[in-house]
Amino acid sequence: MSEKFMSVYDLPTRLNQWLGPLGPAIPKLYVVGGALRDHLAGRLPRDVDIICDEAPNVARCIAKARLSGAVVVKLEKKPHPPCFRVVDKNNPAESIDVVTLHPDGIRADLEARDFTVNAMAAALLPGGRIGEIIDPLGGMADMQNRLLRACSGTAFAADPVRILRAARFAATLDFTIFPETLDRMAAAVGLLTRSAFERITAELFELLACPDALPHIQMLDDIGALDVLFPEIAAMKGCAQNGFHHLDVWGHTLETLEHCERLLRRPDVLFTKNAAAFCRSMAGKNRLPVIKLATLLHDAGKPGCKIFDETKNRQVFYGHDREGETIAGNIAHRMKLSNSDTAFLQLLVRCHMRPMALSRPGVKPATITRWFETVADNGLALLLLAAADICAKSGSRADPMEKERFCQWADQTAADYCLRIRPVLGQTDLLSGADLQDMGMAPGPDMGRVLRKVRQHQNDGRVTDKAAALALARQLAGL
Repeated sequence: MSEKFMSVYDLPTRLNQWLGPLGPAIPKLYVVGGALRDHLAGRLPRDVDIICDEAPNVARCIAKARLSGAVVVKLEKKPHPPCFRVVDKNNPAESIDVVTLHPDGIRADLEARDFTVNAMAAALLPGGRIGEIIDPLGGMADMQNRLLRACSGTAFAADPVRILRAARFAATLDFTIFPETLDRMAAAVGLLTRSAFERITAELFELLACPDALPHIQMLDDIGALDVLFPEIAAMKGCAQNGFHHLDVWGHTLETLEHCERLLRRPDVLFTKNAAAFCRSMAGKNRLPVIKLATLLHDAGKPGCKIFDETKNRQVFYGHDREGETIAGNIAHRMKLSNSDTAFLQLLVRCHMRPMALSRPGVKPATITRWFETVADNGLALLLLAAADICAKSGSRADPMEKERFCQWADQTAADYCLRIRPVLGQTDLLSGADLQDMGMAPGPDMGRVLRKVRQHQNDGRVTDKAAALALARQLAGL
């Protein structure tokens, strides 16, 4: 075995923790798939899969023998038989998956898998030790050559989501997809429509979470997969723009993603003193893939809004931000995104041009503060998206200094938000409804209007104590 693929993580210890309590009566078990691949490649396996006869019974025995207690959850791991996940009661992140072995034996089981690097197995020995590697399809050689090769000509017909998984593995493992496998992927893209979109979303989000997803997104586009999944993209291709852009809408979109990923890899390039604050704002689940998805959709509304403005003698796209928000919402619904992910996606698409408008000379600090009132930490993501958008504009009418000016403004604005605006927005209200009632106001819309106005003055720094807030409230209420 190549030293490059020697294991540095103790998979046997992890297996022994689960299987050791079964004692000497351990059934015939194999460790298989990604767990073995990662073990051989010196990576910590994320999931551990074992296969055996009578998987349901074996899973129950493992759960019963687990000293800390465990439960068995039945899952579907298409296109394989049902999977029985044994989950530690005290640590739900710790689990092991048990799947029924193919009725024709281990070789048939491996041949039915997706890629050769995932089609290796090893018999498990007492103590969790790993036996001789079973590698009928040359997975070890493909690992050493960093190649991703389908196990069979029917791999993608059996499960079309494997097309997206190939892109994800190529990105995460830094493997090259074998040319014949790529051809088979292209031939099977039409079958993606029969797959559950939840599985598609999971693969896409794992791909988009990679630091350098763009080449693999382009590959999916080249084989036609994106057009199948997102027909809205087709209208962006060939949609010419005005002199501010040097590419059509889709070409500009891909270049924007390139700049977005560059800034995400090195946020300190844009946010020179507040990169850590930006990173904290992006720490939530799915925030990274959603901002990249928003980048791909930020101009999706342009084809439907394109008109020729004779007064300006050029193509314009009035309202494309709102049209794009609707398109993004439809796609989010199709992808079965959560409400929070959908809201973040639509906000980014709807407001992607707002930072550019705010960066123009003469905009008052209070206007920027009020914008951050509505977007909060999401404003940092919008600043980055807008910077990527501007960096992807190189048409004949584009101002070559605009990029530098905007990025400087975005950096200063992020600093102002972190140092001044966010602490102010985090303050409690100087006045409450009870204070206004004590002044003689009756509950109702006017009370809400006065409270909002007082809060705006508080955020702008024009009102700093309760006495001043009460005086302003009396003036606004006409008391």
